[in-house]
Amino acid sequence: MASTTSVSLARRIVRDLMIYTRGQQQRWVPVETIERRLTLKDHKATDAALALAIEKGWLAANTGHAVGLTDAGRKVAKV
Repeated sequence: MASTTSVSLARRIVRDLMIYTRGQQQRWVPVETIERRLTLKDHKATDAALALAIEKGWLAANTGHAVGLTDAGRKVAKV
């Protein structure tokens, strides 16, 4: 079961990606950019949140170093 912290951070990442990409499809964002924008310093927590968001279908991974919003992720970001 995912921790509350991971779920919260995953939702925060998804919302920020919605803002950063303006909701555009197939817009890949490097993980380093996300970490910098949200001032994330705990790489293990970030990795866990990204894995959770990918597992839930909110994000798609591209080469392991970049992520993009899915349709489900755009819906979560709008809530």
